[in-house]
Amino acid sequence: MAPFSRIQFPAQKELRTRARTRLRGSYSHHYRRGLPKLLTQGNVVREAVMYDAPPVPGAPHPGSLMVGQQFTEAALREKLASPGTRVELGGELVELTQDRDQVTASVRFDGQHQDIRARYLIGCDGGGSTVRKQVGIDFLGETWEQQRMLFGNLRVGGLDASVAHMWAAGPGGGMLTLAPMPRSGTWFFTAPLPPDDGQGTSPVSVETFADIFSHRVGTSGVRFHDAVYLSVYQVNIHMVDRYRDGRVFLAGDAAHVHTPAGGQGMNTGVQDAYNLGWKLAHVLRGAPEPLLDTYEEERLPIAEHVLASTTARGRFWTSDDSARVSERIVGAFQGRDPFSDVSQLSITYRGSSLARDLDEAIGIRAGDRAPDAGMTNPWPTTSNE
Repeated sequence: MAPFSRIQFPAQKELRTRARTRLRGSYSHHYRRGLPKLLTQGNVVREAVMYDAPPVPGAPHPGSLMVGQQFTEAALREKLASPGTRVELGGELVELTQDRDQVTASVRFDGQHQDIRARYLIGCDGGGSTVRKQVGIDFLGETWEQQRMLFGNLRVGGLDASVAHMWAAGPGGGMLTLAPMPRSGTWFFTAPLPPDDGQGTSPVSVETFADIFSHRVGTSGVRFHDAVYLSVYQVNIHMVDRYRDGRVFLAGDAAHVHTPAGGQGMNTGVQDAYNLGWKLAHVLRGAPEPLLDTYEEERLPIAEHVLASTTARGRFWTSDDSARVSERIVGAFQGRDPFSDVSQLSITYRGSSLARDLDEAIGIRAGDRAPDAGMTNPWPTTSNE
């Protein structure tokens, strides 16, 4: 079995948790020449604080937080329900048409067709977007045919659940990770698949994950069971050349997909929706319709940057230099990523037609994120005599 390094990231109970990052195990001497102490199997050889930097106005939430998708969806649906709106599941878009005034979507629910008419339609239906295909928007990019990953959310016994675990192999081995998910009692599992193992055509199972772990890591007493989902992930890097066709818009994975390195997918999609959402709201209340053109103007360059940075990060994280890869991953979780700002707090719309600089006396420019502003005396006291 190839030598592995093991990094342990603290499980994140809440955003302000301060804990240690541990690097355990062994590197081969080839990868950490001149550092013989790293060859001691099982000893702690590195410790670091995940959230080392204190919150500041420009970065109020330093570091990274791992949250299960089900909790993110629950929070969004709860917010959506507060004004009386609910998500309808089980519908399938069959066809859409549009004219100058409206969009008509033909949707199938339980075998029954229903036509839904609206002033605008937003396709947030993922990388295989039916909406995108219906309006004929190209999805340009590449597929890494030789790079596939096992992804899974399942229960794991026999590992310390207070930290996340990562094993970095030697040449061609890649990274195997197991991270406990807050509040769910499950773990997120990732591992690269060799290009010729045949898993691309056969279904994966809990036994598949157990076999991969046994072969790559070999730690005894670790048990896998009760999977929430298991899948084989193929790296696709694609994006659209336009975000709009008439009254139809695209957002999230329907407009751009990329490697998972750095965890940028959900943040990018949510910011798409936020940017388009407030503009749609204003137009529906009477603002000029050309306001909607600024959605593509502002968000398409961001998607281009995200694809470029995640591709560079993905190529590096899958390289054979395990020692350097481990250091970079630790840095990313600590808010020190050489490829981009993974928090996306530094995203700017400078140069947009909506951004007008009237004063250059300070560093902030129109289109920048407004930093959090502290109040020195939020509630001044008064006295009545």
